[in-house]
This record gives sequence, structure tokens and C-alpha cells, in this order.
Amino acid sequence: MHRKAITALTLAAALVVTPALAATPAAAAAKPNLRACYDGKCKFTFTKPVKFRVAKKFGLDRWVHVAKEWSDYAGQDVVVVWSGGSTVSATEGFSGGINKLDFRVPSITDQGATIRFTG
Repeated sequence: MHRKAITALTLAAALVVTPALAATPAAAAAKPNLRACYDGKCKFTFTKPVKFRVAKKFGLDRWVHVAKEWSDYAGQDVVVVWSGGSTVSATEGFSGGINKLDFRVPSITDQGATIRFTG
């Protein structure tokens, strides 16, 4: 009988701890994998400014920077993509590019934005 009580307590403790442990990998998975962007083809959602490297074939500086900013000109949040001296501001739904690197901005929210680089 004593052994069953210990097993039940162990199982109950595991069930209580599991949600806290499960939340950690989900939070880590939310961070975009920016190494996948090196070939110019990736999609990610970001909440803070990010930077990543791209191949030289795109004719850009070593790093590409992406951020969400308020634009007084547009009167709304925009996604800003820049590298070296080239900068592009994009509203939601915008398709365009910077040098030879094309991208689209599917969504911009209060929390962040999503961008898809298509090479």
C-alpha cells in the first residue's frame, strides 16, 4: 500500500511540473532560425529587431537588418529592411526587395511582424 501512495504522489508531481517544463521549449522555438536566411529564402515572425547574414550573390553588405518601426509618413507601423546604405520601408502586404533580395510582408501586428524572404 505504501508503494502505491509513493507512485501516486510521484505521478501527481510529474503532472504538475510538466506544464512548466513544456512552456520552456515552446518559448525557445518561438525564436526565429535566422541561419536559414543565408540563401535568401526564409520566413519568420519577429518581435525585436534582428540581423542575419546573406550570401554575397544578393549584392548586400555582410548583414541584413529587419525591424518594425512607426512611420509618421505612412501613419502606421512598417517593417524596415536595411543593409549597408540601402533601406526599404514596407507596409503590410508589401512585396519588393533590397538589391537582389526579394521579400514580402504578410502581416504586421502590435506584437511584431512576419516577413518572407524569397531570394
